[in-house]
Amino acid sequence: MKNVVITADSTCDLPQYLIEKNNIIITPLSILLGESSFQDGVDVFPNDIYDYVAKTGVLPKTAAVPPSQYHDLFERLTNEGCSVVHIGLSSAISSTYQNACIAAADFDNVYCVDSKSLCMAMGLLVLKACDFRQKGFDAKRIANRVNSLVPKVSTTFVLDNLEYLHKGGRCSGIVKFSANVLGIKPSIAVDNKEGTLDVAKKYRGKMDIVYKQYINDCLRDVNKIDPSRIVIANSGGVSPEIISFAKGVIEGKNKFDQVITADAGCTISSHCGPKTLAIFYIRK
Repeated sequence: MKNVVITADSTCDLPQYLIEKNNIIITPLSILLGESSFQDGVDVFPNDIYDYVAKTGVLPKTAAVPPSQYHDLFERLTNEGCSVVHIGLSSAISSTYQNACIAAADFDNVYCVDSKSLCMAMGLLVLKACDFRQKGFDAKRIANRVNSLVPKVSTTFVLDNLEYLHKGGRCSGIVKFSANVLGIKPSIAVDNKEGTLDVAKKYRGKMDIVYKQYINDCLRDVNKIDPSRIVIANSGGVSPEIISFAKGVIEGKNKFDQVITADAGCTISSHCGPKTLAIFYIRK
C-alpha cells in the first residue's frame, strides 16, 4: 500500500506538536498587512494582526494558496510514491479549496476534502484523517470517511465584540451598534452544510460570565459528543482562569481521550479579533 500523506491549510490551527507527531504537511495562506505579504503561522501571528488593526483601523487581507503551489506539492508527493488527502478551509470562506481541487485534477491519487469549517474544528478533521491512516485505510477511503464527518463537526465561538466582523463586512453597523448598546456578546456558528458564518446565540453580561455560559451550553449534551477529542481554542486575551474552567467542565462532564488547547491562527483572528473563545468537537 502506498504511503498516505495528510496535508492541510494553515487555517486548521493545529498546535505544532500535533503537526509533527502526525507528519502533517501544512500549506500557509498569505496574510496581507498593507503592501507587505506574510505567511500565516510562519512569519505573521495574531498579535501582529491586532497591532496592525490598532494602528491603522484596517483589517488585513488574506490571500488563498494558488493552484500552482498546491500542484507543486502534490506533484512532489506523488512522485515520491505517495497518495494524498488534502483538507481545506471552508469553500464558503476562501477559494483555497477550489484551488486545491484544480491542482488535484492532474493526479489520480490526490483527494481533496472541503472541511466547511475553520480553525481547530477543521483541525479535528485533519486529526481524524490521521487516525484513519493509522488504521491502514487508503487515501480514497480516508477522504470518504472524513467527508462523512464534516456535517458532524460543531464549530462555534463566542466574541468579546463585533468590531472585527464589522470591519470585515460580516455584520451591519446597525447590528454592531445594537449589540454594543445592549451589551450583547454573540456566539457565532459555522453552518455545516454551507460553511458560512451566522449568529447562533446572544449572551449578555460581563465577559467572564458569558464565557462560562457558552462553555456550559456547548457541553449540555456531552453524551452526544465523540469522546476521542475536544478542543478549547482562543484568539488571545482569554484568561488562564477561563481556560482552566473550560477544562474542569469538560473533565467533569465526560472522559475524553484528548483535551486539546490551541491558539487560533491569523484567519479566525482576522475575522473575530482578540478574546474569542471556542469549543470544538465532533458529534457522534
